[in-house]
Amino acid sequence: MGSFEFHRIRLQPLKVAGTLVLLFAPALCAQPAHHPNFDEDVKPIFARYCFQCHSSGGMRAGLNLESFAGVLKGGGSGDVVMAGRPAFSLLYKVVAHEGDGVPRMPLGGAKIPDTLIAIIRDWIQQGLLENGTSQPKGPLGPSLDYHPSDLNRPKGAPAMPESLPPVTAAEPARPHPVTALAASPWAPLLAVAGHERIYLYDLAKRVSAGELAFPEGVPYCLRFSRDGATLLAAGGRAVQSGKVVLFDVRTGNRIAVIGQEMDVVLAADVSSGGKLVALGGPSKVVKVFSVPDGKLLFQFTKHTDWITAMEFSPDGTKLATGDRAGGIFLWESATGSGLGALTEHQDAITSLSWRGDGQLLASASEDGQIIVWNVNDGFPLATISKAHQPKAAPNTYGVIPGGVLAAQFTADGRIASVGRDCAIRVWSADGKAKSASPPAEALLTKVAVSFDGKLAIAGDYQGQIVIWDGQKAATPPVHKETIPSISAQAR
Repeated sequence: MGSFEFHRIRLQPLKVAGTLVLLFAPALCAQPAHHPNFDEDVKPIFARYCFQCHSSGGMRAGLNLESFAGVLKGGGSGDVVMAGRPAFSLLYKVVAHEGDGVPRMPLGGAKIPDTLIAIIRDWIQQGLLENGTSQPKGPLGPSLDYHPSDLNRPKGAPAMPESLPPVTAAEPARPHPVTALAASPWAPLLAVAGHERIYLYDLAKRVSAGELAFPEGVPYCLRFSRDGATLLAAGGRAVQSGKVVLFDVRTGNRIAVIGQEMDVVLAADVSSGGKLVALGGPSKVVKVFSVPDGKLLFQFTKHTDWITAMEFSPDGTKLATGDRAGGIFLWESATGSGLGALTEHQDAITSLSWRGDGQLLASASEDGQIIVWNVNDGFPLATISKAHQPKAAPNTYGVIPGGVLAAQFTADGRIASVGRDCAIRVWSADGKAKSASPPAEALLTKVAVSFDGKLAIAGDYQGQIVIWDGQKAATPPVHKETIPSISAQAR
């Protein structure tokens, strides 16, 4: 982000009246040689679907889409396109049928085919080119042509459990809902939250890798460090206590115990390098500690509701935090200075996830949206509305809540998410749907992706995990010693 501080800009979004799937096809393709332009690609779409109401012969709402100049001029309510910002462009939102209170166009007609909507979106995103020789206008977002990097890759073999001490606490009478889930970024290792314990699984051998005791209570957050050598567990007991514990992945030894909260810790993370731990919860305060001595370094008090999500950027220089009211803030890790607020969500933030290069931040919310932010200026790059909207049963009425319960960037720059439709959905970074699973039997609460992108894993409300390789699913109970093998590999 450098010295640019987007919190000095007043961001005003355009207001308008009016079980498991994997995923994983090849990585995102490079940008095509031909970038969409108005004359060759967009105008023909407008001619077919829009000229009847929006041309020089009939400028309904004062908008003429027949000419490039007319599009840039906008209509009676102002600008309809913003270069590089499809999520803020009224023209895109009305044809894509995105956003509450936004008219659906064409008026009274069927929605424009998704392939054509994608052309309009890409045309706006890539700078509103008028023709094949034009130069892009406005600020362009980070490249979507993303490839995994070696940032934070361990020098030696990735950490795997070697000889963990046994957990003597008795298993609960019934499985506990999966309140936290994490996959190692470099090794075939999965961590699953249980009651007063953490289950570890070897995803390569399909066997248990041991357990870690968490007598502090229920883990509500699990995070592997960026190099995979440390596992962070945060949680506690409601209205009693909350702590963060750092475990050595190889030995299971406790490296540090951070915090003395009077309520559970709902969100936490450890920075790259392992020097900082951030935590938050019902206190509405984000606290950042020094790991070596447990000293409190900073407190962030701008949140107005419970802290529900947080994550350090891959390079450790920034911290993103979200709350139950939909607020998101960015902070500078070294100084605790605020870098800006991201204000689009209308309900609780359930996940925050950085892309591997730290250029994009994905936020998921109970308002049903996944938003991909360009952190360099604080604008959304893409907004996925109603990402997990359940289908109503026959002969039922009313709107079923469609919240997104978890989302995570994958190693190849895609986004995997779960929500209240009991399905996993996979998206490209610009919000294009890639795949979706059939609904699971139970509500999927958390999502993780294996380090190599071949497996997607979700935890559910009944305490089960589901492992999907793209063809077959295994649903082992987390308290068993062995995970059933999966014969097929993802293509």
